[in-house]
Amino acid sequence: MRILIADDNNFYRRALQLTLEDWGYEVVTAADGERAWEHLSGPAAPKLAILDWMMPGLNGPDVCRRLRALHSHEPTYVILLTSKGGTENAVAGLESGADDYVLKPFDRDELRARVRVGLRIVGLQTSQTVVYTFARAVDGKSPYTRGHSERVTRYALALAERLGLPAADRDVLYRGGHLHDIGKICIPDAILNKPAQLTPDEYAVVKQHPTEGARMVESLESCRDLIPIIRWHHERLDGRGYPDGIGGDQIPLLVRVVSVADVYDALRSDRPYRAGLPHAECLAILRQDAAGGSLDPELVETFCALGAEPVPLVAAAHSGP
Repeated sequence: MRILIADDNNFYRRALQLTLEDWGYEVVTAADGERAWEHLSGPAAPKLAILDWMMPGLNGPDVCRRLRALHSHEPTYVILLTSKGGTENAVAGLESGADDYVLKPFDRDELRARVRVGLRIVGLQTSQTVVYTFARAVDGKSPYTRGHSERVTRYALALAERLGLPAADRDVLYRGGHLHDIGKICIPDAILNKPAQLTPDEYAVVKQHPTEGARMVESLESCRDLIPIIRWHHERLDGRGYPDGIGGDQIPLLVRVVSVADVYDALRSDRPYRAGLPHAECLAILRQDAAGGSLDPELVETFCALGAEPVPLVAAAHSGP
């Protein structure tokens, strides 16, 4: 893990470098903000940076503001190094885009703890990015799945907005919608693209994708609230779904929302064995599924009441890519 140290004071820069190298980290240094910015805006940017607040040219907060404007999927974790104490200066530093700050002269134990926290967060961000990359790969495995997760997310958010769900729930739907089918990365292309009905053995392979998807993200703390959506989006209210056969109130509301959106898009989209169905016909089938015990009737009626092709009424706050 490479760490950037930027400080115009040679003594502090060298002291930090020796300290971090003694702890086993690879260190790159910069004597001013411009040089620090070159490192951080390049293709191999360090994932953690310790920036002095006061530097000639660009100071630490200036570099932070530029860095946050990049909107990177794996943003650099920034620790400001400053002699400016007090709440007001701490707030100013954090508002510039820094993640943490350490006062000069730095305490080795405090610095080590803060660096470790930063690297844990960087590790989570990197792992989450890998997971979202897999999810995009799923959509690209077949012309019939391309864009599916994006559309399911859009429909789920439209339904959530009509239901008046809070922003926190819409954020879970945004992330869960994009990742709900991530387990399909394990399904052979020959099955996904088969231009005919699947055999029982082939269908059994397909039915493994919710379990496989949940297993893929279970170690990521940032994705744990998505596991119900990933694992249970094929469960039915009557208990005849998969993989766990749960039903009724055992299925969380957000899972039921995604299920409605998922079934709608499956009907609306082209498949190897049929063309996509008209919007009105899709709504009629949703109502049949609800009457038959599969989908939540109230959610289906709310979805149908959206009218024409559903779109989200507002953008949801989210932390995904």
